[in-house]
Formats: sequence, structure tokens, C-alpha cells
Amino acid sequence: MYAEKKPDKIDPNEVRLSKWLNCALSNEPLREPCVIDKLGNIFNKEALVHALLSKSLPNGFGYIRGLKDLVNVKLSKIPGEEDCGNVRFQCPITGHEFNGKYKFFALRTCGHVLSAKALKEVKSSSCLVCHEEFSELDRIVINGSEEEVAVLRERLEGEKAKVKDKKAKRVKNGEVVGIGKEEGLDSEKVSGTKRGVVETNGVEKKVLGKVEGNGKVEMVKGVSANGAVKRFKAGDMAPPNANKSVYASIFTSSRKSDFKETYSCRSLPLGRN
Repeated sequence: MYAEKKPDKIDPNEVRLSKWLNCALSNEPLREPCVIDKLGNIFNKEALVHALLSKSLPNGFGYIRGLKDLVNVKLSKIPGEEDCGNVRFQCPITGHEFNGKYKFFALRTCGHVLSAKALKEVKSSSCLVCHEEFSELDRIVINGSEEEVAVLRERLEGEKAKVKDKKAKRVKNGEVVGIGKEEGLDSEKVSGTKRGVVETNGVEKKVLGKVEGNGKVEMVKGVSANGAVKRFKAGDMAPPNANKSVYASIFTSSRKSDFKETYSCRSLPLGRN
């Protein structure tokens, strides 16, 4: 009897290197341009864009809806490595290799990737490479632990909730509907254009105008106080030195009685053609 062959053990170092040196989607070696999502996964941008266009993105990355959910990152290559066809990256400040042995952060504001040691030893609120300002919320840990990913996921859900709240306050085509009392609107300030709703004696009345934060309604040009729209004639818009009747004849608002049939031209009134 032959002894059963034991399954090959997976080298944890190879798993770690694969996670840090390969695209999280295609598993191909990282090559610029690269992007990360808001949970710290790093991708080749070309592979991810192709998956988005073909709608073949795995369910595990379903929170990525477009390029707005990604951050373009700038990786610093190790000099001499690219000549051997084996491109690797490092921290531009400390020189720590981008291989999973050290913690790295990506800055959302500028995209530079720096080691945690560099950000810890050099206390600064600006990028150590390009000096662009960033906050603590702009730091995204790359390939973080389960606890770190949970924090990023919670932050992502909070950002989505804020976006939904903003969309809920907006009305299509820039119209804002504000509801208030006869004395003025409530404590919430509402500003917008075109349309407002004012409550008068328990009856809602639509008013065409601009609703300001102080509760006043500024009427739009061309709209009367009772909500009727004033109709302008072409002659009213004539230039200062132009004859109004001649100017109005260019448009359909000119008098129809001027059009008469003749022997050489059988013109019809505008209402019949």
C-alpha cells in the first residue's frame, strides 16, 4: 500500500506577498495606474474599470458603483527593481518595502501611499511628499486587519447615509418646496428657486417665487402676486432704436391681418398653415 500524499502546505509568506503585490480583483501583479477602494483593497485600475463596464464585478465588491468610490494612488517604485521585470514599491519617506510587513496608508486628498511609521514619526497635517493638507478621516489603511476594515466599513456607511440625506433635501430641477406658517417658515432654513408652499389658515397655497431662509417669498420676474404669469409681447423686447412693429413682425406675435393674398403670392394667415 502506498502512503497517501499529504496536501501541500500553503506558505503564509506567499499569501501575504500575493495580497500586497497583486491586484485584489485580477490577481495580476500591480502596475500603475492603481486605485484603492474605501475599504483599503488595492487594484489595477484597468482591470477594475473593465469589470465595471462589463458588469462582472464580484458580489464582494458590490459597494463599488463607479470611479467616485475609488481613490487613485501613487506608489513609489524601488529603484532598480523594474529593470529586472519585478516591480516593487516602497515608502518614499522611510524606504519600507510595500510587502505586508509594514502598515501603509493611502491619503484620499492626494493619493500618496506612506508607511504608518512615517506618518507617526513626522507629525504633520499635510502630505510628506506633496504637502497637501489632509485630515484623520482622509487616511485609508491598505489591506488592514478585520478590526481596521470594520472601522472603514462603518465610515463608508456613514458617508452613504449623508449622501442620501442630501439627496432627500434636493428637488429635481432645482425646485425646493418649503412648508411654513403665515408668519414665516419654521426653524429650518429653506432656500430654493421657482416654487414654494406657504400655509395660510390651514390651506396650502402654491406661490411661484424664491423661498428665502427668513420665510419671505421673492417673486420671480414676470410673475404677478396672485401667481399669474405675465405674457410678454415681441414688441416689448425691441431694442431702443428699433421700430416696435417692424421688430414684432419677425416673430409670430405680429398681426395676422397684414398677410393678404395677391396675384403673385397666395400667402395664408398664420393660423391656417
